[in-house]
Amino acid sequence: MNSTTCSTRACTLDELNPSLKTAMHAHTQHYGMDDSESNILMCCETKSLMQKNGLFGGQETSLSAAYVTPKWLVWAVLSNGNTVSAGSALLSQIEARSYETTAMYAIMPNHGLNITGRYTGGNRTGMTFISLGTEPDGQNFQQVLKKALNKTAK
Repeated sequence: MNSTTCSTRACTLDELNPSLKTAMHAHTQHYGMDDSESNILMCCETKSLMQKNGLFGGQETSLSAAYVTPKWLVWAVLSNGNTVSAGSALLSQIEARSYETTAMYAIMPNHGLNITGRYTGGNRTGMTFISLGTEPDGQNFQQVLKKALNKTAK
């Protein structure tokens, strides 16, 4: 079985890894989300190390970031130090579920949130995973997002 170790730290947008910050900013500009960077409730960055076992074993590292506003969830992932992608969603169009409560957790243990719904720029619904460590900053991000989602649902 593969194992993943994650570490999350709370930070400001300016303290993010430059590649993640640039990807998030480019994404929000592309979709006209000018208000997203000025109303951040919480921002965090997570380092993940996956130890793969078996024939194609080895280590895979990723660095991810996410921030939540009263209206938006924005995220970016830098995989193996070279490929970066960013995404976002209106809080009113998504649901968040703790990954630990899913069936996949038994097969591939990890920590974070499954985000399901309609993403910015997409006509279909989908699911993405936001990796979060188990330390207080990772737990706090989950709580801030859940509170923002609850306020949006009312």
